[in-house]
Amino acid sequence: MAIKLINQYQAWWDSSANKGCLWFTYFDGERKRTGPVSADSFAIVTDLLRNEKPVYGDHTRAMVTTQSEEVGEEET
Repeated sequence: MAIKLINQYQAWWDSSANKGCLWFTYFDGERKRTGPVSADSFAIVTDLLRNEKPVYGDHTRAMVTTQSEEVGEEET
């Protein structure tokens, strides 16, 4: 799967299994679910999705990335 721009996301946490999943809605309207992720990964990914923009991702690897930023750049 190619890395694509994520326009929206949905986060789902199953406390009984201690695992979560994420749904990414890509710029082209495609909506796909990641596989199960650990609590640590879930926290990191949801933090990036909440606090960075733009965010790109690949649901097949539950991977997200941002664009290149200068070191020490403040958020606006």
